Amino acid sequence: MKKWTAILLCLLLAASLAACTAKTEKTSGGDQIANPFVSCETMQDAAKLAGFEMTAPETVDGYPDCAISAIEKDMIQVDFTGGDNRLTLRKAAGSDDVSGDYNTYAETNAVTVGELSVTMKGNDGQVSVATWTDGGYSYAIDASGAALSADQAAALVQQIG
Repeated sequence: MKKWTAILLCLLLAASLAACTAKTEKTSGGDQIANPFVSCETMQDAAKLAGFEMTAPETVDGYPDCAISAIEKDMIQVDFTGGDNRLTLRKAAGSDDVSGDYNTYAETNAVTVGELSVTMKGNDGQVSVATWTDGGYSYAIDASGAALSADQAAALVQQIG
């Protein structure tokens, strides 16, 4: 009788371990954070969703494709892409860094563009990220793939509002 009880307990233990392992495998790789960005057809659609307007260039040399998106009552994002290169422009209420780029760069420079104080970060004289605040909003330019010259970054800063 003891032998059968021991075998039954071993089988139950094995079954419960198998059930726990199967459950972990199903949930550990399948859970994802929902993307808060909503694709928008126009800047006006993005403004309605975000609750504020943003001006941005319609085109940028070297980046033929453009996509507009927004987070409800939070942010507007304009992505320009060309090959493996991506240029992201963002505007959000507040004064936090909204670039989404948390890399460490060799160079960080505070420059004046018009009346704005802009922080430009990058390597080897090139700008990968530019951030600034104006009128209660935070702005960011993030160049992924191909960094910008300081003049290119400054020209973009002047077109964003």
